[in-house]
Amino acid sequence: MIAVTKDEQAAAKWLEKRGVRVAEPATLLTYRLSVRAGRRSPDAFAAVFVLSVVVAACAFGYVFLRLLPGVEGADLPKAGSVFFIVVGMILTMWLHIRAGDRRAAAWLGDRRLHRPPPSGLSVLNGWYLTSLLVTFGGGATLAVTMAAGGSLWAVFWLGLLAFGAVADAVVLTGILTRPVLAEDEGSLAVDVVTRLEDVHLLVPSAFAIPLLGEVVYEDRPGEPWFIGYVVLAVATHVAGWFTQRHRRPALPADGHYGEA
Repeated sequence: MIAVTKDEQAAAKWLEKRGVRVAEPATLLTYRLSVRAGRRSPDAFAAVFVLSVVVAACAFGYVFLRLLPGVEGADLPKAGSVFFIVVGMILTMWLHIRAGDRRAAAWLGDRRLHRPPPSGLSVLNGWYLTSLLVTFGGGATLAVTMAAGGSLWAVFWLGLLAFGAVADAVVLTGILTRPVLAEDEGSLAVDVVTRLEDVHLLVPSAFAIPLLGEVVYEDRPGEPWFIGYVVLAVATHVAGWFTQRHRRPALPADGHYGEA
């Protein structure tokens, strides 16, 4: 009986869900897949701690913006805290995944297959891209239009959107620019799948849905535009999620993924 670590167990479960059964995953795949199966990388703990402090400080400071001259409680978006929670969750998961990949790259060294990363359009499908553009581009357009009309609330909403856009941009840039981490055809196939699946870390509609709170609890001008904006952001995100899922290729049955 082979003794496996918890990281190896997590990596093996990741492979099993995708049609490959191994008792002991290859070391390269263990580093990469364990963090994608919910394990935490010790190499990311320091970065996650700093991130938590920064996000908590931003959330804490946001609450006290109402103390600024000329700012009232109604001028702050009701669901502002949701933005900070979502950003913290996205970047925490990404930091652990990045740490696992960096550890895999260090272990791989010069044995890495030299293959160029795929193009952005082959990684991110059109629906997902549209969802990002609708959520952040469309939201920014609405916010700027309202701000030009004297809405202080729209200025704060624009700031929250920018906060979310930066988080998604960091993750997306990392996905698209990450080098191919593979030592054989099996790990190369895994690299393709992980890159496509990592796109699901982007949750643009999560930054649009909180706007419904303003429709329910506040009486703001342009509510039909808000509802249409949220519906469009969610619809394109859902379409992008399913399209991205169906683009994922099956892992080759003859690939080497570890010890059977």
